[in-house]
Amino acid sequence: MPNMIIGHQNIITQLKNAVTSERVAGAYLFSGEQGIGKETVALYFANLILCESPTDVTSCGECRACRKIKNGNHPDLRIIRPDGAQIKIDQIRHLQQQIVYQPLEGERKIYIIANTEKMNDSAANSLLKTLEEPPASSTIILLTENLKTMLPTIRSRCQILTFYPMPTEELSDALLDRFSIDTDGASAAAVLSQGVVGKAITLIDKGIRDSGTIPEIMAETNLLAAFRLAEEFENEQERLDDLITWYRDLMLVQQDAPKEYLTHTDALEQLQTLVSHYSINRIQRAIKTIFQTKTLLQTNVSKIFALEVMCIKLIQGR
Repeated sequence: MPNMIIGHQNIITQLKNAVTSERVAGAYLFSGEQGIGKETVALYFANLILCESPTDVTSCGECRACRKIKNGNHPDLRIIRPDGAQIKIDQIRHLQQQIVYQPLEGERKIYIIANTEKMNDSAANSLLKTLEEPPASSTIILLTENLKTMLPTIRSRCQILTFYPMPTEELSDALLDRFSIDTDGASAAAVLSQGVVGKAITLIDKGIRDSGTIPEIMAETNLLAAFRLAEEFENEQERLDDLITWYRDLMLVQQDAPKEYLTHTDALEQLQTLVSHYSINRIQRAIKTIFQTKTLLQTNVSKIFALEVMCIKLIQGR
């Protein structure tokens, strides 16, 4: 498990120290965008806690507990995910019914709750009761893509660890060490993912490379196209990150930046043709609109509606 983690070494060190000093907290809140590595680190932490023969560095990977965690059937580790669009109160009630019992095999019972920003109000308030008085032999790890959506009372009862994107050069070097990929491919994956490890790995796995073609929405002028484009973005929301890199390149072209500063160097001529239709303010508004939409998509809003509004704003240019 540890050799599969890329980045977040400060957090890893903090979690290791908590285990070795026997000061594991009752509740943690891991915050960071999708694909940043929160669940990977949470599983590593759980593995370190439950391992029967840990070393000073990490879990052994060979004991019964490690094998069960790898196979997803350790009785003292549970992962809770949204049921449909939300985490519902029944899921939290089931956690509460089980968490009061002593661990079956390990020293602790560990619950990892993914996408906790998708808890409905009833579930969040119910979880708060458990966080106020967690059983001594339990640890709850909450994972969220949007810390602001979490109840302040929940945040205050958790140890908060924030996950940040890696510097692209550092991520590129790490990808070269871990994957069969050339320097250009590693650099492209690091830049296009904006330093988010999971997204970079997905790009490598899918064999995605820079297509060199400007996204349709940047040259579109027909407002009716906004609804079709919104549906496309709904099916591939990761394209929003890529879209930001295109607007960034457009801004650099407008400022006559050297070609090597661009992410999409193969599309320089297309960008130079398109840039006359954009003011610096329009580009800045477009980038801001995409970031605002990405934040909205992490809440319980209608995703298609948020994307339709975004596409209309980008096409209108205001």
